[in-house]
Amino acid sequence: MRKAIGIHVTKARDTYDLGASKFFGAPTIPGNWLDTFGEDELFLCQIRCRDIAALDPEQQLPHTGYLYLFLNVNHSPYQPRVRYFDGEPDTVVDGFNDEVEGIACPTDAWLMSFSEAEEDAEGLRLLGIPADWSYAEPAPAVLLQYDPLASDMSFLDSLDGYGYFLFGVRKDDWTGICYREERS
Repeated sequence: MRKAIGIHVTKARDTYDLGASKFFGAPTIPGNWLDTFGEDELFLCQIRCRDIAALDPEQQLPHTGYLYLFLNVNHSPYQPRVRYFDGEPDTVVDGFNDEVEGIACPTDAWLMSFSEAEEDAEGLRLLGIPADWSYAEPAPAVLLQYDPLASDMSFLDSLDGYGYFLFGVRKDDWTGICYREERS
């Protein structure tokens, strides 16, 4: 059984490392990305890859740079956009989620800490397979499992189940990631 990476969140205080792994808040991105976002795009999280490197011995994810997850909220289901930057980002985008319409979205930052987890663990996590997978077909590979009941972040609160960011055919193809909701 492959291991996964559990995510624990705490609400950020007034001052914190803006480059930290986090859900919501102000993304810290490369400056040349500024004009590449749509007005219906929600910033979900950024992951500083060095924070998870020791927990990913199979190197399923990059160990340098940053992974970012965004959602286009005008699609149903949401259309994900995963971006990777192999470097140190230089631009903080305050208020990124302030103007997203049609969805309740946190604007405060929630800092992530990481730990080992089983591949089918409940809660927030990276990698593994969907929790409680009960279908006949093989379980898909998870990039991020979002459990709205695992924290007080107040995103997707009406979802009694999970939001999954699932890998496509290749785990290094960030354009092949899909979003799927599974209700309990």
